[in-house]
Amino acid sequence: MFNATPAMAGWFGYPLELSDRLRLIKEAGFQSVLLWWAVESTFEPPVPQKLETAAKYGLAVENAHLQFDGVNSLWLDGCEGEHYCAELAGLIAEAGVYGVPTLVVHLTRSLTPPPFSEIGCSRFLRLCEVAERAGVTLAFENLRAPERLYEFLLRIDSPRIGVCFDSGHNHVFCPDRRIAVDFASRIKAVHLHDNDGTRDAHNIPGDGTIDWTAVRRELLASAYAGAWSLEIEHPQTTEFGKALLSAADDPYFGMGPEEYLARAFEAHRKLLEGVL
Repeated sequence: MFNATPAMAGWFGYPLELSDRLRLIKEAGFQSVLLWWAVESTFEPPVPQKLETAAKYGLAVENAHLQFDGVNSLWLDGCEGEHYCAELAGLIAEAGVYGVPTLVVHLTRSLTPPPFSEIGCSRFLRLCEVAERAGVTLAFENLRAPERLYEFLLRIDSPRIGVCFDSGHNHVFCPDRRIAVDFASRIKAVHLHDNDGTRDAHNIPGDGTIDWTAVRRELLASAYAGAWSLEIEHPQTTEFGKALLSAADDPYFGMGPEEYLARAFEAHRKLLEGVL
């Protein structure tokens, strides 16, 4: 049986303090955690405290997700993009100081991001240089505009720069592309979640229509050897979830965090064993 560290996102949709979330993640059987890496956060404490909390519960930090609210500004000329680029550069350097090995990065945000531009490309290349100096790997995530990922990665060839393969985004945003195959040699992080092909639901694997046999086969055939991280979210805290919270619409209706995480851990085990 293939074995990979069971990893879980630190935010999974329940409005609990970080300490409680990480404790429950560890008690469910997960060994590694994906954290949020931002200048400010409304749902997590400052960086040193969150790393101390992960260590307290014996959770390795597999990778962290870099903030992305202002990422579209990087593709536009002006002070806003320069300021945001400097902010991201500081966060990348900080990850190196704290020993976080990999940061997941967004190239764009929204369905209609600004077009590809040389100034945007130069800013992202600048961030890659910061990562190289800091000893941090950057994993660019496949999103709503997959062509941006392909176009940007043609510009840089570095063992520290690659792709975060996101199964749910592949399924709902670009089902005609096989991201894990196209970037088999450059996968640096993995986000696993399910959906029905119409909405980015971030369901537990098996609670959607993704062909997990194919996903597993593609990941095993790639050069990636790190953790397979669940990036799932109970819908109760999302706007969509609040509108549809009923037993018919929500597969996790009335489910407490312990039961939800137990279900997630079992799905992860089945995926690794090839029986999902």
